[in-house]
Amino acid sequence: MFIPDEINELYAKFADAVYRPNILDGKIKELIALSDSVMADCVLCIEYHYRKAVKAGASKEEIAEALAIAMSVSAGSKQAKYTPVVDRLEKE
Repeated sequence: MFIPDEINELYAKFADAVYRPNILDGKIKELIALSDSVMADCVLCIEYHYRKAVKAGASKEEIAEALAIAMSVSAGSKQAKYTPVVDRLEKE
C-alpha cells in the first residue's frame, strides 16, 4: 500500500478508539458513519458502514432516516452555496 505501515497502524488505533462505544453506542456511531460516508461520496464506506450498522442493530427505517438526513444536508449545502450565485446571475 502507498501509505507507510506506521501511518496505517496509527489510523487503525484511532479508528478503533473512535468506534468504541462510549457516550454514543455502536449503532448510533455506525449510523453517523453511514451518513458521513454519503457526504464523503465513498461507495466502499457506505457498503462497509451499512453492514456495520445492521450488525449493530440498526433497522432499515433507522438507516433510511440517517441517509435522508445526509441527503438533506447535502441538498441544503448546495442550495446555500449556489442560490446567491444564481441570484447574482439573474440580476446581470
